[in-house]
Amino acid sequence: MTNEQLLNRLVENALDFLSTAITELKDTPKLSVIHFHAALELFVKSRLMAEHWSLIVSKRQEPDWDRLVSGDFQSVTLNEAANRLSNIVRSGLSNKELEVFGDVAKHRNKMVHFFHEAHSDDENNELKKSISIQQLHAWYYLHRLLRNKWGNVFEPWFEQIAEIDKALRKLHEFLLVVYENSKPEIKKRRKDGSLFESCPSCGFQSREHPDIPDEIYESVCIVCELSEKHLKIDCPNCEELVIFEGGGFSTCDSCSKKFEPDDVAGMLLDDGSAYCAAKEGDDSWDLGNCSECDSYNTVVRIEDKPYVCANCFSEFDSLGWCQWCNEPNTGDMEHSYWSGCNVCDGKAGWDRDD
Repeated sequence: MTNEQLLNRLVENALDFLSTAITELKDTPKLSVIHFHAALELFVKSRLMAEHWSLIVSKRQEPDWDRLVSGDFQSVTLNEAANRLSNIVRSGLSNKELEVFGDVAKHRNKMVHFFHEAHSDDENNELKKSISIQQLHAWYYLHRLLRNKWGNVFEPWFEQIAEIDKALRKLHEFLLVVYENSKPEIKKRRKDGSLFESCPSCGFQSREHPDIPDEIYESVCIVCELSEKHLKIDCPNCEELVIFEGGGFSTCDSCSKKFEPDDVAGMLLDDGSAYCAAKEGDDSWDLGNCSECDSYNTVVRIEDKPYVCANCFSEFDSLGWCQWCNEPNTGDMEHSYWSGCNVCDGKAGWDRDD
């Protein structure tokens, strides 16, 4: 048994659980929640496994390959896995992803320990609608991770992931009543100038976009309430519109030019203001490191606005400089001389290495 074989089994199990969760929603929603959560955990652990097998073993045990292969080991929880993705793999989850995945875990725990099946048709339909929204939200963020940020790991399964995505889109039938009731409000807002596009979570033409180019803004779906930050730009190659959803990765549909956070940082940064500030010794326009997504040199200062991360689109009021390595970072730098920052381990790490 090799690490690659174990990774394959882990991903295949995740896909099986996810497929099962979709088919169970109509008749056994309780089991659907449990199996969806299992799939979510397995995908996150698979990303750890791709880095090194020992990372999926709980910190309460010494990593042991033979015990791992036999299944006689305690694996990390979702929270532990998220911490290791951030601190070791350096490919962590955003706060929004943690929040949504945490909601799935809470719902699963409620189902396992406290929840009793709904007793009436109305209660059962309401339950299905609630589960549909939660699973669509979680899948939206997980699917984006699998296809983009972690795409180099999960590329062999892209075809199966696409089939899962297509099947999950059918869950919108439970939200149809919400959409029908929202049509008058959508019509009214369109008359007032709002644009509506298809929501990537529920599939309805219910995601509202303000007409704001070259600026990060919040888009909210009226039906499933998915909230996501967006950026619209004109492609520098062909001048067609390019939309970034929730972060700094996108591709131009017209010319296939790929964009990454470094490109977005360059577009958002006011070069003139940054140059003038640097000449006057003002370092507040320096590119910073993001404490939300652990990305390097993606935090940009925008004129008359907060600092924005070009990778995860998080906003910050200020930057602080690490007292050990002098790198600009978001987050609390008060004790950074000892504990370090996003890119260093501080004096504590220096002493430990000695």
